Amino acid sequence: MGNRTGSRLAQGIGVCRHPLALAIAAALAASPVWAEEATNEEQLETIEVNAEQSEDVYGRDDFGYVGQRSRTGTKTDSPVSETPRSVSIVTREQMNDRAAVSISDALRYTPGIQAGFYGEDNKQDWFIVRGFKQANKGLYRDGTRTYSEGFYSWQIDPFQLERVEILRGPASVLYGQTPPGGVINVISKRPQDYSFGSVEVEYGSWDRKQVSADLGGIVGDGHAFRLLALGRQSGTQVDDVEQDRVLFAPSLKLNVGDNTELTLLASYQEDNSDPYLQFHLAEGTLNPSTTGNGYIGDDVAIGNPDYERFDRTQYTLGYELNHDFNDGASFQQNVRYGRIDIDLRQMYALAYSDDFGMPSNRTEVVRYISTEDGHADSLNADNRFIFKWDLNGMEHTLLAGIDYQMLKIDGKDYAADPIVGEELFPGIYAPNTLNVYNPEYANASDIVLLDGTLQPLSESDLQRRTTDSYQLGFYLQDQVKIQDHLVLMLGTRHDKVDTKFENKATGAKQDVDGDEWTANAGLAWIFDNGVTAYTNYSQFFQPIIQLDANNEPAKPERGDQVEVGLKVQPEGFDGYFNAAAFKITQENLTSGTAGTASFQQIGEVESEGVEFEAVANVTPSLSFVANMTFLDPEITEDARGETVIGNQPNQVSKRLGSIWGKYSFIGGVMNGLSIGSGVRYVGSTYGNDLEQHSFKVPSYTIWDATVSYQWDNFKFQVAAKNLEDKEYVSTCNYWCWYGDRRNVIGSISYAW
Repeated sequence: MGNRTGSRLAQGIGVCRHPLALAIAAALAASPVWAEEATNEEQLETIEVNAEQSEDVYGRDDFGYVGQRSRTGTKTDSPVSETPRSVSIVTREQMNDRAAVSISDALRYTPGIQAGFYGEDNKQDWFIVRGFKQANKGLYRDGTRTYSEGFYSWQIDPFQLERVEILRGPASVLYGQTPPGGVINVISKRPQDYSFGSVEVEYGSWDRKQVSADLGGIVGDGHAFRLLALGRQSGTQVDDVEQDRVLFAPSLKLNVGDNTELTLLASYQEDNSDPYLQFHLAEGTLNPSTTGNGYIGDDVAIGNPDYERFDRTQYTLGYELNHDFNDGASFQQNVRYGRIDIDLRQMYALAYSDDFGMPSNRTEVVRYISTEDGHADSLNADNRFIFKWDLNGMEHTLLAGIDYQMLKIDGKDYAADPIVGEELFPGIYAPNTLNVYNPEYANASDIVLLDGTLQPLSESDLQRRTTDSYQLGFYLQDQVKIQDHLVLMLGTRHDKVDTKFENKATGAKQDVDGDEWTANAGLAWIFDNGVTAYTNYSQFFQPIIQLDANNEPAKPERGDQVEVGLKVQPEGFDGYFNAAAFKITQENLTSGTAGTASFQQIGEVESEGVEFEAVANVTPSLSFVANMTFLDPEITEDARGETVIGNQPNQVSKRLGSIWGKYSFIGGVMNGLSIGSGVRYVGSTYGNDLEQHSFKVPSYTIWDATVSYQWDNFKFQVAAKNLEDKEYVSTCNYWCWYGDRRNVIGSISYAW
């Protein structure tokens, strides 16, 4: 289909020829002018820039656009400028200004990340990081994994978060099994050492209605609490598809003794909705119909909104314990239990019905149904000692830890594929076709799931599956800062992984276990002028919880990264700049359906690239974020044959870029007014049909904007995404997914 409104951003591999590069360069060039404007003391407030911020960075959300310390990169609360890894931070203010509705939405202006590549989804968040897909595998909360598998995936509402931290590149030494792209660690809001509160009401596109409250205060001597609450009713750009949510998240900070702090964190989130993600065919979305029917509307539900449903309840309960010993030693423990209950029914388009000899003038698609009903329980416990000491001009920070991860899934599922061999079974469910250009939906009571004998399904036809997965890891890492200039980081880890899988209906069992060693190493040199040059090497592994076509356990995916980079943080400047070049290799990549002849460990993928990032609170009035990413991902080995070697993996873009800026008026008649705007670009991608023939999906450029007004304790804001209301295809594999249309959210909040 391409972009049918607005112009496309011209593609080019040269930095100087790229429009985003010119925009970023212009913004940076203008910085001294903006800085000069900030010297007018009669109009602007004085702010203090503290490069170190706080020794305990969590529990604060007052950093503007710049976060300069992070635990995610080292687990030791280190300055980003001294960490020999690529770390980015999306602050609470950034999420507020852009009215982020999901974690994917919050990451759209982050380097190296192709966020929401399926479009917006209410089941989970989707990311491609440095050329590698990672949805439920790479999402962490407060430093521990949100253990997910398949449909049993977490979606954390960004209202609960004070920040999002991103560690790009392999991170198995600190976190165990992780994807090659890195770790996305969301940090929960937590109690503050003062009383506060805010309430907010929102109304937006597709009749979105939301009310939320954030309350906190002091309890007794040294104790504090916080309570988050949210209620939402909303439609979507797809007709008759709803996404409603209720959320509660209480937390309590306890001073339990000298140098000891305990924070209890809990959350309850209930989603009563329909499946938002629509699985369209390429003909009619990416390309017009071959029979003159034009394009399928991006508001068409491919399934049946009256029949489909997606109900999920998420619970978490955990705590963070911090104890400081004498002489620079401390102990930290993060424990979280989580549970997901889901009930899912969704339809997918398989092909046009005349592809199977059924006359339809290519207007009707054959669909199939997938259902899932069950629950998943997870437990994470990360225990770590941190020892700090100085010896002969060397500052050591030694990290020693043990973590335990557990996931148990018990569910019933059914997938009805209307193709058996070369024959079509129209009655696999009835009715199973839909005219996508003029949809008329059957009543839910008329839809009956049928098995291969065309009889209604009984309980025995459902596949009841259980999965028990465990991981126990031991890790050790030392950071050494020598003479205030040289930073050396060395780490290693050993993991024991065990996974048991059972199909209760057939009695089939799988038991996969293994041991893995991983390592990392980093080196940085800190110059006196605020420049840091760094390099690192890191490894990852990720178990595959399946058997291959020979009924043998699949090998874990493994790989490594080599990275070099340059960080710039001028003295007295509230911001930083980062440039990095990297190469990541992923081995034992899998393809196909587990338990069938199509399931293979097909080979190897490499992704080389460079990233540029700039984040700054330039003046009290002006803040901005900007980034560019250039990737060269390719399939380097493939068991399916040489025809795909050298190909760009499907759905992965080689070019990403964005810039966002906000200006706040301080003093004068426009005091309290803030305006912000941004543009984001995603380069072309590729999809594949069933025969692995590639087709190209065009690039797209999206404009966003916000305007707000602060009046005493009240704040009025209107934020818009996709200002041009551009209709575009986000990505394709066999199916294609439309991107998000214009979404406007207006809000009024009161804070005290």
